[in-house]
Amino acid sequence: MECSGPYANKQDVQEPPRICDSTRSSNVYDFFGERRFLCLIKAGLVNDSNHRCGLTNEDLNRRWSKPNPVLHPSIYHTKGLIEYLVRVWKKPPLVYCDYHGHSRKKNVFFYGCAGAESWCSNDRLVQDEPVKYLMLPALMHRISPAFALGSCSFRVERERESTARVTVWRHLGVTRSYTMEASFCGFDRGPFKGFHLNTQHLQSVGSDFCEALNGLNDGATNVDIQLTKDINGRIAEIHMKIVTANREIAVDSEAGSGSDSVLKTDSDEDFD
Repeated sequence: MECSGPYANKQDVQEPPRICDSTRSSNVYDFFGERRFLCLIKAGLVNDSNHRCGLTNEDLNRRWSKPNPVLHPSIYHTKGLIEYLVRVWKKPPLVYCDYHGHSRKKNVFFYGCAGAESWCSNDRLVQDEPVKYLMLPALMHRISPAFALGSCSFRVERERESTARVTVWRHLGVTRSYTMEASFCGFDRGPFKGFHLNTQHLQSVGSDFCEALNGLNDGATNVDIQLTKDINGRIAEIHMKIVTANREIAVDSEAGSGSDSVLKTDSDEDFD
């Protein structure tokens, strides 16, 4: 039978762009090739908008704790799919990451979840393993010039329980549950200081994120981590040494940017 259609000829099929032609990128592709990754889109979002309200005029990132299958189908089925992996397959996701834009804080950074910084006293009674939720941000800091480790926060606040980040962490047991924020206000540190984020920056951050995920697969045998916070409880410095079978990686951060000291809002916690 003769094939027809827009991709009938091999020359019409374009190969997806590669991150870069190097041994490191080859390792990243091997890492992704051996695992299943879910790329999720909140289908209820308003067309031609950068906001996350659905067609019912509700913030979809406030419906994760009890999503309605009729009013919030994209959230309901996404949560159900993750729960299926956790409860039935017994294979919880290595990482959950929600991508947001932030209208006040600058740079690119993570919000994560730490029991020691939770509003709930029961969370604080459980022994935390900081390396589990700090390693990915630390690797991003080492790899990505756009990433600001000092801007990251791991607070869990009571009024944020219905967000994706906290719900996936608390109810589905995914320790590495994050919101990755890319500022609408540009950079105030690093080589891009004074510039707004453009498409090339975002693509580079995506590439760096893939490489950081691959770093989680290095099979670390010994991890030494030292975390220093300022008087307000925000990350000031982080020193991490990761010993793997093949090499030793040292990660040191700079202090958080000055703008962080006066900004206490998270975009997954407000309306950005």
